[in-house]
Amino acid sequence: MTPDQIRKFKWFWAWQDQQEEAWLEEMSHQGLHLKSVGIPALYYFERGAPQDYVYRLDFSSGHKDRANYMQLFEDAGWEHIGYIGFWEYFRKVRMPGELVEIYTDKESSMRKYVRVMLFLGIISLPLWLGLRNIPYSGLGGFYQFFRVFMGLLAIVYVYAFIRLLLRIQQLKSS
Repeated sequence: MTPDQIRKFKWFWAWQDQQEEAWLEEMSHQGLHLKSVGIPALYYFERGAPQDYVYRLDFSSGHKDRANYMQLFEDAGWEHIGYIGFWEYFRKVRMPGELVEIYTDKESSMRKYVRVMLFLGIISLPLWLGLRNIPYSGLGGFYQFFRVFMGLLAIVYVYAFIRLLLRIQQLKSS
């Protein structure tokens, strides 16, 4: 890393995308501009003059036609910064009076959170099925540790689903 590059660690949950966007915008106001994203919660910034960037995240869930997906954002003036998993990071300079949302209607925003929930459901299914099929004999303490770990993970998943459902409900009622 060069002296003009900064690495920051900050954790956000899937339902906290607006807080993450606001934090990235605040970093740009301080002259730290997102250069790329690494493993979850690891951000790489580049020093520069303070800038009024707007950051937006989209959950792409593996678009079949990635070229058209990216072209849609580019045509709307969004710069693609990078991605982590299925989360795509975009930014553009804030212009007075310009709409700075990637979704112009509530239904599209709600579908983003539904895609997140479907993704979480799909990746959690093998975990739960695997837990049921692990033989107890011969594993001893590891088996107990694994069951506790999976129980905690189940609580996190349920909490995530509830928070995402609340976010969808919030969008419906706004």
